[in-house]
Amino acid sequence: MTTRDTTRTASIPRPSTASAPPTGIPFMRLAAVELRKQLDTRAGTWLLVAIALISGALIALSVVTSERGTLTWTSLVSSASVGQLTLLPLIGVMAATSEWSARTALTTFTLEPRRLRVTMAKVFSASGLGVLVSLVTIAMSALLNVVAILAFDADDSWSVDLAVVAGVALTVVLLVMQGVAFGLAFLSTPIAIVAYLALPSVWSILSLTIEAIREPAEWLDLNSMLATLSMGEMTADSWPKLLVALAVWIGIPMGIGLWRTARREP
Repeated sequence: MTTRDTTRTASIPRPSTASAPPTGIPFMRLAAVELRKQLDTRAGTWLLVAIALISGALIALSVVTSERGTLTWTSLVSSASVGQLTLLPLIGVMAATSEWSARTALTTFTLEPRRLRVTMAKVFSASGLGVLVSLVTIAMSALLNVVAILAFDADDSWSVDLAVVAGVALTVVLLVMQGVAFGLAFLSTPIAIVAYLALPSVWSILSLTIEAIREPAEWLDLNSMLATLSMGEMTADSWPKLLVALAVWIGIPMGIGLWRTARREP
């Protein structure tokens, strides 16, 4: 090889052996994937269908049975919220346990090794789905309110109690987060659902029957505080109690769940 060839070879840039740091999957794309997981499963689809049917039935029942003077858009929204507040949190439970029940954790955590980021995407997508269902219910209530005005001579006022509507929406988000927290803590769909439905209710019953713990139990009665929130009746004394109850019933199981998912083999 001549000196000229050697110089030409040396001048050719060589590819760097150091690879660029991975950027990871964008969070919104990760949340969209988690949302698709919640909608693509048979259980998730039928759960949403059940919520829609129950909400529609409760609104229709209110239209038929309520007194004409009390039948308003806000009252229809409140009636429909009963089914949502009961069933929507189960979406959060299934969102948290799907990786382990469907045995997709290895694939998910290989594509996105940051497990906390995956968990936050689950919380975000499940909460967003809950808010979307609430908005659809509000629109459904408005449609049936028109029917009530035309067919049943209901109150034609379209005034909305923003405290009730905002309280219902916030309650839905908090309950979905509680479902995610219990799902992460137990990593088993049936156990998490039973624990989510039973434990807060048992605590509420104990607080009503045992007088010695009745006063301190007010700070841990999440069901009672969320009922107050959904009815738009929160006061200055209620918010600290709600925050304490959320720390116990969402914060503690969420912390346990994050610890478990960070250490469990996929």
